[in-house]
Amino acid sequence: MKQLILAAGILVFCGCNKGEFLDKKPQTSLLVPTKLEDFEKLLDNYSIINVSGKLGEISSDNIYIENEQTWAALYTPDERNAYIWAPDLFEGMGNINDWVFPYRQILYANIVLEGLEKITPVAATQADYDRIKGWALFTRGHALFNLAQHFAPVYHKQNASGLLGLPIRLEADVTAPSKRANLEQTYQQILSDVLAATEYLPYKAPGIDRNRPYKNAAQALLSRIYLSMGLYEESLKFAEYALDAYDKLINFSDLDTTSNAPISKENEEVLYSCLPSSAQSLLFAVSRGTPNALADTALFASYHENDLRKKVLYRILPANGKPVFKASYTGTTSAFTGIANDELYLTKAESLVRLGKYEEGIETLNKLLMTRWKPDTFLPYEVTTEEQMITDILTERRKELPFRGLRWMDLRRLNAAGYNWQIKRVLDGKQYVLPPNSPLYVLPIPPDELLLSKIEPNNRASTN
Repeated sequence: MKQLILAAGILVFCGCNKGEFLDKKPQTSLLVPTKLEDFEKLLDNYSIINVSGKLGEISSDNIYIENEQTWAALYTPDERNAYIWAPDLFEGMGNINDWVFPYRQILYANIVLEGLEKITPVAATQADYDRIKGWALFTRGHALFNLAQHFAPVYHKQNASGLLGLPIRLEADVTAPSKRANLEQTYQQILSDVLAATEYLPYKAPGIDRNRPYKNAAQALLSRIYLSMGLYEESLKFAEYALDAYDKLINFSDLDTTSNAPISKENEEVLYSCLPSSAQSLLFAVSRGTPNALADTALFASYHENDLRKKVLYRILPANGKPVFKASYTGTTSAFTGIANDELYLTKAESLVRLGKYEEGIETLNKLLMTRWKPDTFLPYEVTTEEQMITDILTERRKELPFRGLRWMDLRRLNAAGYNWQIKRVLDGKQYVLPPNSPLYVLPIPPDELLLSKIEPNNRASTN
């Protein structure tokens, strides 16, 4: 990690062109930002800050690849091996984006937070000071949470203190040694950062600056984090906070379903914009013509013909008549892995039903779905058994949030709760299986990180 953080630090201070301190040539002495506008420009670096991982989505059950030839043509070993859940995921490959990008984001956040400690704001700058501090805290918590969904086990309060978590970096000093905290400490740091962010960030309705988090984005992130931990009261509380302030939804009947990008970037639902590091991978890049990843057949078949998501989120390939992911909330053909209100409605509905508030939970689900179907065709869900209502909500969650970087989190948390979902792949007659709660649900620490930092590896022992 020292190597990647040092490289990132040099890139930050010497390689970018966002502001006076970033304009200096590489041979200049390493410069440290000192002004609020410098810190803001550092966090406004969309290509670094607003990036999430790709390997969980590739490993999930939303996609399939038709044959071994197509699979073998994927860009990198990590993409190929993530698809078949190979124990040796990286084959010695270093500089893994799913690891590098979040820790680079954490470095940027730490530079900002340390710099802010040296500034005494005055009345005229207090609001910007607080907003930038909240932004940095959100960035650090968001990055650490994304890392935890890939490189750490599922959280359970009962055993979290006895499981390995992640290296927690709270300083910009690249020479500080890396050490893995336990899982409890990792999640407490995530929560501490994002909870603090909600105190500093102002409320703002979504505008053109979706790369910047505001209070409702931080509240929505907390709702997601608590859901992943199985803490439904807390998840519900923050979902309601966010939706009480801003609950708008897109009416899919107003969209052009024939367009390859029917949902605009500045739509009413997005609270925080983020892209996967695989945006240009052949696996997902629709703009290249024929993506290698096809939509899971069972997932696509689960949409009713009057469900507009079937045409808004997918298109049919003329060559073979098979569905592929079309586009989502980016306004382009790139996938979206940020935070939006539709996720909040589903999280709120699930948390309500799990807490025994059945009517309110189903009402929340129906409110979302009424905006997704052709007018006057949706038959609302009704209160039935708790088991059936949870099944309905989880089914709609998968249909609403494909290719959003959330399915891997859901598979992990729900299998840990006893759902026992098994995933299978077939390539030219060879079958690959990912059993529920397999150690392969925790990705390995990249080999270059293990070599440099000497931290403990993850156990990937499997019979797969």
